Amino acid sequence: MKTVFVTVGTTSFDDLIATVTSHESVKALIDRGYTDMVLQVGRGSVEPDPDGCPGLTLQVFRFKDSIAEDMRHSDLVISHAGAGSCLEALGANKPLLVVVNDKLMDNHQLELAKQLQADSHLIYCTCSTLPQTLRDMDLSTLTTYAPAVDLSVQCQIINAEYVDCFWHPNTSTMNYTFSSIFVDDQQQDCPQYIIKHNYTVGCRTPLKDHKLRFKKFYTNVSTDGKHTISKTFDSLQKKVQLNPPYNLSLMWNEQDNTLSLHWNSSSPLQTSCVVHMVRNQKDTSQSLTVTGTSYNLSQVSQNKPYVFEVRSTVADNCGGSDFWSNWSDPVEWGSTGNISRQVWGQGLYGILLVLLLFPLCLLLCYCERKKIILLPVVPDPSKNLQDLFHKHDGNVESWVHISRELKEAFEPDYTETLCDVCEVTPSCDACPTPVASPTSQTDNCDEPSVEEELADETSAEEEHVDQSSTEEKRADEPSAEEEHIDEPSTEESAEQQSS
Repeated sequence: MKTVFVTVGTTSFDDLIATVTSHESVKALIDRGYTDMVLQVGRGSVEPDPDGCPGLTLQVFRFKDSIAEDMRHSDLVISHAGAGSCLEALGANKPLLVVVNDKLMDNHQLELAKQLQADSHLIYCTCSTLPQTLRDMDLSTLTTYAPAVDLSVQCQIINAEYVDCFWHPNTSTMNYTFSSIFVDDQQQDCPQYIIKHNYTVGCRTPLKDHKLRFKKFYTNVSTDGKHTISKTFDSLQKKVQLNPPYNLSLMWNEQDNTLSLHWNSSSPLQTSCVVHMVRNQKDTSQSLTVTGTSYNLSQVSQNKPYVFEVRSTVADNCGGSDFWSNWSDPVEWGSTGNISRQVWGQGLYGILLVLLLFPLCLLLCYCERKKIILLPVVPDPSKNLQDLFHKHDGNVESWVHISRELKEAFEPDYTETLCDVCEVTPSCDACPTPVASPTSQTDNCDEPSVEEELADETSAEEEHVDQSSTEEKRADEPSAEEEHIDEPSTEESAEQQSS
């Protein structure tokens, strides 16, 4: 499947749109094997019917934010003679057929088209000669257009392990190939390209020996092997950038009150060839350069926080470098000691606590078999008593469903017959006349007084009205025990009289 892309830019070029969709032009494209056509018609008044080109699949649009994708996916670009459209198509390394608008009075575009055709970068024609040009053109004679631009190739050794080279700092519109070689070494093509926006912008080449940084380095950047830009570096010894240190740690020495900072380095260079810079983020003026992978800091304030960072570079005795590595990840130390150590200690204490609580829980569950209830739930009586108040209107008997037999058993029964009981009291005529004394007055209580007789008569009358008054009358009459008590009192009175 082959695609032809037709563009008129932001202008209106109706003659080009009408000519390229004519029967003769469509037939010439089909004969060359093209199956799809994409038309960008701009501000023109002609907008072809998508079904108007039998044999070609036609897509039509007026404007897009960018036509770079359409050019990149096309096999042939047919364009007006505008400088912007021409350079964009040539930059995409696509065969270009330019159609000049011969109706313009001052057609300066014709001069640009003639010059680019003379350099074999494109083919130009007019609308009247377009069908014939499509039949006769030879695209194999075209050469790649390479603008005279400084690619600014820059190379750098990363951590003495590989070489990174970049070119064309601006947005690239074509893919470049790269090759490089050190003196007394073999030339090699780029093993790993660095891609940006689908175009090659750099190359990463492994460094066989870090000592090669002292030798000359040759680079070649080309476009399809037809246009090559070469650059030579006398050496790359000053262009070495190491990786930042890692695994920073702090240790507080309580014996001499010093703080020890340790780190690791991934550089393949000898330890004596690497120098490190240590700084405190809280006070950047206190930066110092040390060798080795540790540093002891004395006179540390217990009430002052510290945040340390470390970066590395190549020592001067090993050639030196103009580049420092990036700063490492910071490590903090506070007023109570190494923060990282404190965090580790807190985590360890937490783990030990969990390990201790776990067997205790097992011992409680399986040995003691006790269930701990921290907060027992207090029942809500309103849920259970809703029926009592809403359905039974507070009637407890109907709510608890008491049986009729049990209910009748508790009802009062007043149908029992009354039985009158009379007590016979002894006569006081045979008794001697008692001496007037408090004791004799007490003994005469057996005889009913006038008030008691009136009370008895009243009780008798009430007995006929209410049966309950019978019990009150019985309570007023003296009992047998009281008579038994009164009799000794009478004998005592008689003995007193005889004496």
